[in-house]
Amino acid sequence: MTLLGNLRWADSKLSRVVFTNCKIMGGNLSGLALDNVLFDNCKLDYSTFEKLRATGPLVFNRCVLTESTFTGCDLTSAAFNNCTLRDTEFGRGTYKATDLRGNDLTALRGVGNLTEVIIDRAQQIELTQALIAELDVTFGDDLDEPGSRRTR
Repeated sequence: MTLLGNLRWADSKLSRVVFTNCKIMGGNLSGLALDNVLFDNCKLDYSTFEKLRATGPLVFNRCVLTESTFTGCDLTSAAFNNCTLRDTEFGRGTYKATDLRGNDLTALRGVGNLTEVIIDRAQQIELTQALIAELDVTFGDDLDEPGSRRTR
């Protein structure tokens, strides 16, 4: 595995690039235009992706993105395939036709920003769970249990 920990990469264009078995933990990729870029089996935990633009095919395949953040990105038509998205945050950005099929979406953050993404019908429940967690919803029947937030 290639270690590129704490990588800082800004204001560049990457075209026809494949990152395979890379470890970019805590990296900061900012202002990049990505055209025909593949991240394959990479560990991208705790990384920050700011103002990325998918100007061509962009695929995250079998990547671990635990607690990573996407902010101000245009990931139109990007694909996430079989990735670990635990506490991965999608901030404001453009995600039209971003393909999230084949991923567990239950622990995503920023789900309200994921307009016009592509998911499987079975993933509706996962997105609902992520939204409920994000909104910190309390169910009425939980209020009757000892130690609940509200007492009668």
